[in-house]
Amino acid sequence: MALINKTDIEKLLNVQTSTPNALCISIYIPTHRAGHETLNGQDATLFKNKIREARTLLERHDVPENEIETYLKPAEELLDDTNFWRHQAEGLAVFITKGFSTHYTVPVTMPDVVYVLDQFYFTPLLPILSQNGRFFILNLFREKVSFYEATVERIRAIDIAGFVPDSMNKALKFDIKGNDQDFHNSTTTTNGTNIVHGAGSTKGDEEHERVREFMLEIDNSLQQILHNATEPLVLAGVDHYCAIYRNFSKYKHIVPGNINVNESTAGLSPNALHEKALELVKPMMHQNHSDSLSRYENVAGTGVTSEDLATVAAEAVHGRVDTLFISPSEPVWGLYDEKNATAVIHEEYQRGDHDLINLAAIKTIQQGGKVFVSSYDGMAEVSNGNGNVKALFRY
Repeated sequence: MALINKTDIEKLLNVQTSTPNALCISIYIPTHRAGHETLNGQDATLFKNKIREARTLLERHDVPENEIETYLKPAEELLDDTNFWRHQAEGLAVFITKGFSTHYTVPVTMPDVVYVLDQFYFTPLLPILSQNGRFFILNLFREKVSFYEATVERIRAIDIAGFVPDSMNKALKFDIKGNDQDFHNSTTTTNGTNIVHGAGSTKGDEEHERVREFMLEIDNSLQQILHNATEPLVLAGVDHYCAIYRNFSKYKHIVPGNINVNESTAGLSPNALHEKALELVKPMMHQNHSDSLSRYENVAGTGVTSEDLATVAAEAVHGRVDTLFISPSEPVWGLYDEKNATAVIHEEYQRGDHDLINLAAIKTIQQGGKVFVSSYDGMAEVSNGNGNVKALFRY
């Protein structure tokens, strides 16, 4: 399953830029992990309806029938993939343009919508891409190494079996059978770093070195997922395993503290891991949000903030937005005028229009700014401006 992150958004932006005059199709549907909806093919049926809607929208853009078939071929192929529909999460996002298509399963319920525009439509994904959106959990328990993508609402396992052994016992073939608790009480120094390990015997030292190498292997392998990510990573496992991983990991966003998974809690379900991870992550998310909102409120009305969506969208295009607060809303259609460096809001959609909320948020994320989605993760501030936005500018 592909995870979606900032790098993917940049790729999609590059695709739409490199295919001028091509329309961009964005399809979103809610999906189900299991249950009668999956058995009855409900998700595939809904997707089939979205393909029909996309066809109608392409016709309204006066696209010839043969081009419509070319546009929709990747969607039809996905519809016919029965195995694909058996492995869904809470939502599905599909992006198609001439010569390109991709899709993402996401752990957030998506709306039932389809857009055919001159650019891809990302607004439904903002809860994942925002500062109060996604985080990861890495479970380092000896009997089962597992990796999860999570939001405040959901958790899903990510299949890493293709590049990470799923068990330390299998990978290291420990000579001494036992529990994670058997490995403690002694310390060695490696490259200036003190690391707790076995009882000090030669066999314990050897086991420690093999565990260290295994943790390095996990970290190197997970760079396939985490190399450009900035989301928090929660470690779960016996404390000394987590300490080894933390000391050697190249990932810079590991959450302080970890979920202690010992012999008595080895059977933690994903939902239990999620609940314990939220105890570590949620206070950080709320503190980050609270600090950012305080910064905004301290300078509101001084010329370095705005609640006017047209102004915010134009400033975001120029990389001036440091922090953006948005609330869920219907699209606010408008056009960015490059010549005058301004944005104009339209009463109704016109060909070439952006959803200005989408434009402001994606440009802010793309250029290193922070985006917070209110009414998500318990964040409730709402502005009264058109499109419900607040922006703090960089200068």
